[in-house]
Amino acid sequence: MKTFDFSIIKTLRMKWGLTAEELAARAKITRATVAKIESGNGNPTIETLGALSRVFQLSTSDLIRMAEGSPCEAGETRPFVQSGLHGTHTQFPHFEIFHLKAKAGQCHVSQAGYHDNTAEVCLVVAGKLRLSVQGEFHELTPTMAIRFKALHEHRIEIAEDAEFFLIHHNLY
Repeated sequence: MKTFDFSIIKTLRMKWGLTAEELAARAKITRATVAKIESGNGNPTIETLGALSRVFQLSTSDLIRMAEGSPCEAGETRPFVQSGLHGTHTQFPHFEIFHLKAKAGQCHVSQAGYHDNTAEVCLVVAGKLRLSVQGEFHELTPTMAIRFKALHEHRIEIAEDAEFFLIHHNLY
């Protein structure tokens, strides 16, 4: 059974610069209910969660997702070797990071069917890459990054020996 930690409400409240009284008034709930939820002792109804999520301009499901499970999760890291690229692949639910190195002249073309509704970020640490996405071309050097919808056909050419990160994350 999944556990939920709605003490995240306190973090959101503080981020928004609200007192507990102000939050209670905006959500039309009691100050005692806010205190109980923030302390982690409450079991809020879906109506209460809906009222709180509206204050924070979130959907109720997003608020529940924020409260779900542990505040930290460990990724699973494995070696990665493909198309002249080598490094590591770290995977989390709905998120993955490739830390890669490649020699000049290598080329990596996106694999149809690998990407779902994800975005991809390419961040160069060293060297130079040429990235094409749907016919749009970019040259990336150290500290440069670009983000694009990973479903689009894309190609990475290594112009100079390079070290870079590819990060995939869900769009929704």
